[in-house]
Amino acid sequence: MAKRSAPEMTMAGWLALARSATVQGRITDEGGFDDFESIVRVVARRGALDWDEVVAILHMVYGWMPTMLRPTVAHTEAERTHLLTTLEAAKRGELLDAKQLACVQRFANRSVVGASKLLHVLNPVNYVIWDSRVAKVFLWDGVTPATYSTLERYVEYLTAMRQWVKAPDVTRACADIRALNPSLAGAGDMRMIELVLFRGIE
Repeated sequence: MAKRSAPEMTMAGWLALARSATVQGRITDEGGFDDFESIVRVVARRGALDWDEVVAILHMVYGWMPTMLRPTVAHTEAERTHLLTTLEAAKRGELLDAKQLACVQRFANRSVVGASKLLHVLNPVNYVIWDSRVAKVFLWDGVTPATYSTLERYVEYLTAMRQWVKAPDVTRACADIRALNPSLAGAGDMRMIELVLFRGIE
């Protein structure tokens, strides 16, 4: 069998998924959205971040993940400063490059999934959550951790989502999804796009 590389999901496919009664029903019935959005709101109220705050935020993020957070990788003072500068840049709305994303990945349990969730909490407008369920829908069913747990795959996904979120049809679909559950009232379009992918499988 030929090795697969290109994602199977398209914007048209996502729109069809967003209109699916099954997916909409799963989102309507799901609880806990507001708890996660509380983390986003708390982080949004913070100004400049310090080391203790980013470690605490990372622990909050991992509270929503099945993976246990290992003790934070040792960072020199220079590395801490660089990480804080990088995370504050993301929080302000800057788009991180590959080297900066690798810095965040190292801090976030050396995990691309953990890094994606941390960045989403810091800036839900520019960064979208990436995990195994999303990967199975965006890439293909049966995709392995070795394939999706790379910065290259995350950047591929992130780039596509930043394009999709600008499309009027996607914006309208996101508004429809948001209206399904009162707990999603304050969540942004990137969260809606990811949520449809996440609930695209059971």
